[in-house]
Amino acid sequence: MTSTKLIVSPLSSVRQRMRRCALIAVVALATSLLAVSAPLHAPSSSATTPPPGESSAVAPEPNPVAQPVAAPTIDSPSAGIFIGSSTTTVSGTRDASSEVQLLSPAGGDPLCIIVPDGSTTWTCDNARLPNAPDVTLRVVATGNADLFDEITVAVLGAPTVTGGPTGQNTSNGLVRGTGYPGATVTASISDGISCTSRADGSGAWTCHLDGLVSSGSRQVTASQISDYSSPSSSNASFGITIDFDLNRPVAPVITTPSRGAQIPVAGATYAGTGESGATVTVFAGPYSVCRAPVTNAAWSCSAGGIGAGSYSLVAVQKDAAGNVSPGSTAFSVAYVQPSTPPPSQSAPPTPNGTATTVPVPSESEPSASATAEAVPPVAVPEPTASAKPAPPIASEFGAGPWNDPTQFTTAVPSSWSSASFPWLQAVLLALGAVLLLAIPSRLLAGTVSRARGGRPLWGTTAIAGRNRARDEFETAPTVQWNRWLLGGAALVAAATLVMLSGPVVSQPAYLRLLLAVVVAVLIVNLAAALVPLLWSSRILHITATITFLPRYLVLVAVAAIGSRVLDIHPALLFGLLGSVTAAAGPTLAQRGQLASVRCVGLVLLAIIGWLGLSALPPIDGFMGAFLAEVLNTIVLTAIGSAVFVLVPLGSTSGRSVLAWSPPVWAGLMVVSLTLLFAVLSPAIDAWQSAGAIPLLWLASVVFAALSAGAWAWQRFVAPAGL
Repeated sequence: MTSTKLIVSPLSSVRQRMRRCALIAVVALATSLLAVSAPLHAPSSSATTPPPGESSAVAPEPNPVAQPVAAPTIDSPSAGIFIGSSTTTVSGTRDASSEVQLLSPAGGDPLCIIVPDGSTTWTCDNARLPNAPDVTLRVVATGNADLFDEITVAVLGAPTVTGGPTGQNTSNGLVRGTGYPGATVTASISDGISCTSRADGSGAWTCHLDGLVSSGSRQVTASQISDYSSPSSSNASFGITIDFDLNRPVAPVITTPSRGAQIPVAGATYAGTGESGATVTVFAGPYSVCRAPVTNAAWSCSAGGIGAGSYSLVAVQKDAAGNVSPGSTAFSVAYVQPSTPPPSQSAPPTPNGTATTVPVPSESEPSASATAEAVPPVAVPEPTASAKPAPPIASEFGAGPWNDPTQFTTAVPSSWSSASFPWLQAVLLALGAVLLLAIPSRLLAGTVSRARGGRPLWGTTAIAGRNRARDEFETAPTVQWNRWLLGGAALVAAATLVMLSGPVVSQPAYLRLLLAVVVAVLIVNLAAALVPLLWSSRILHITATITFLPRYLVLVAVAAIGSRVLDIHPALLFGLLGSVTAAAGPTLAQRGQLASVRCVGLVLLAIIGWLGLSALPPIDGFMGAFLAEVLNTIVLTAIGSAVFVLVPLGSTSGRSVLAWSPPVWAGLMVVSLTLLFAVLSPAIDAWQSAGAIPLLWLASVVFAALSAGAWAWQRFVAPAGL
């Protein structure tokens, strides 16, 4: 066989090798590109999750980058504004996907939590804010405290009205409530009447709606203004309906014990009648011994701790609206120590070492409640020399000894709004006093003066020793007194005497009373001096001066001690310390006018004080009792002083007025006496119940007859015998 040899040309061999290399290079390039680009592609949706326990060969895809979230904002209210309500609406902006919270300025739970709703705004309605000059409102994004916004505003919400004096919806004009401490609160009603008060440190406020003329239900609202809110005030509060009762209750009646009864110092029972719903307080002299509510027009209470002795019993009642009645007709009772009963069982020894016994009542013995004056079977310690009356209990006028009432707290009865007040009786008594006392006194004084030829009833001879004329001394002894010191001492002395017209005990309330009487006597003397001084300079065009009269202190003492001895309640008082005289030679008309103006000033002051008492809010605390005592003392001393100086005896103002114009004197006398008898109506009622009024009328008639007879004898009979 013949072999054949393939002969390949060199050119074709080279071409084949080149094609093989190019193919290898393309494959290598494609493999490299696939290897580089594979991690950049996400797995397809058809990729399957590896079974549990096996790891996936594909690396997890990283999270996308979060977009920034905007912080919430507060757009309303604006920063720094004043908000006059305790609740307001707060609103602003936020990210549509964010939940935001409005934090409470006082801490605790947020005021609002606003969840995402697709909106970029948020609102929090009725957000309650505290009252303060700098309240911080802060809104934050939930879960991210760094995203927030805050503003500061001033807030003063409306105060509250809680009711009348006792917090109930019944009042005599006084309203109470709460507000921001130190704020000025204004309460008002639909009639246009308002009152203003300042809230104390606890926020409590009280004011009296002056100007009410009728009782009835009215809505009361209040607003307030503070130092940081001025001149802006808060919104008005919601109105509450209060039933206003302006009728002062009549005096209660004490039926047990009876007049002149002897009652035990411990466990005494008091009972009587009054206005249903009111509260009655019983006073034994200066002590408030017990208090009881009035139910079905009757009341009863018992108490002890009064020292043995005679005391004047008086009851006062205060209705639910806060109106205080005048005192009941006063009468005296005797507090006695009960006698020690026969021993029946032993008792522990008393602190002084002596033992007392507790009686065991038998079936035949009446119980302590069987009779009003029975002595209850109680163990009573042996009296010691140091035994003193127990301090008075706190009365309805306030708590504590400084706030306790005194005899001048409710001395003058209310008359201006009472149709049953005995004005007709007061007028008749005034006319009787002028005809049977004042005029006969002038006739008798003139008769005695003419009988003695104008000489005084007493001479100038000394009772003991030898009088020497002033000019017998080379240098007459003189003592220079500071007039202000002298006037101040006289004022305090007169006030002390006036205060002693009633019982006084060692309690702080009587220091308050002394200060009140000093103020009242000072006001009365200023009125009695300044009014005629102005009249003399402006009308009469003459010079007048104030003259201090020490003898007036004697009259002050006589009136006060006489009221105390005769048990006159309210007291008949005199409070003047001097007079007003013209400097040089006044005429009869000038003296009469000055004296008349002086008396008119005193009468007007008494009327103003009486009106002030009727407008005074219910007595509550130290200042309430102090103001009541000042006004009561002004009324008593002003009207009493006017009546005393109008009596036409000696060189009194009444003598000058009578000599100038008898009709003017008679008119002033009737008006002054009418007011005096109206003020003293409780004492007159007590005299009438005791049967003393007929005896007083009889004594007045006898005095008038004797005086007129003496005058007529001297004028008509004696000259005929000469």
